[in-house]
Amino acid sequence: MASGIDSFVDAVRNVFAHSEDARAQARGIAGELKVLLARPDLMQEIAAKADGRTGRIDLHIDDEFGHPGSGFCLMTSISRPGGRTGGARAHDHGASYVVYGVHKGAIEQTKYTWAYEGDLTAPVLKPGDCFVQNAGEVAFFLPGEIHRTTALGEDAPVVLRLEGQLLDRVSRHTYDLENNDEARLYG
Repeated sequence: MASGIDSFVDAVRNVFAHSEDARAQARGIAGELKVLLARPDLMQEIAAKADGRTGRIDLHIDDEFGHPGSGFCLMTSISRPGGRTGGARAHDHGASYVVYGVHKGAIEQTKYTWAYEGDLTAPVLKPGDCFVQNAGEVAFFLPGEIHRTTALGEDAPVVLRLEGQLLDRVSRHTYDLENNDEARLYG
């Protein structure tokens, strides 16, 4: 019998095989991720794949399918005892997208938009929508959207993230909101 992660990967490959539209893909993947998050044995599968490691754990990197190119990635982060995840700088995902699913705990997602305050040549990032994702909830950020993820609560949340393409292969930006500093390009 296939594992929950293997079944999820097969379903995601099917989504990619039937649509080239990023939004349609993200919607289809979000539905499949909800099913995976509900599996009672998911933490055991993650622990087996992590093999005692902490930090970023790539659960699957695909050789054939993805957006904008091949290489979609299912990953999670495992914190050390007492550690936390989230709180990273605001960032985009370049030409790719990411689907976030919370298995345990909660995260806050804050989206940002460019605003002009008088000088049309000096846009600044302003917070827009802000929402909490609790266990079992899924959300996605399409190409070009800027957001920041922050862990909530005392314990580190368990979040699965489907990157439309492994983000190490995609040029993207981070933003220093506190200092209104220039965006840094990486990837």
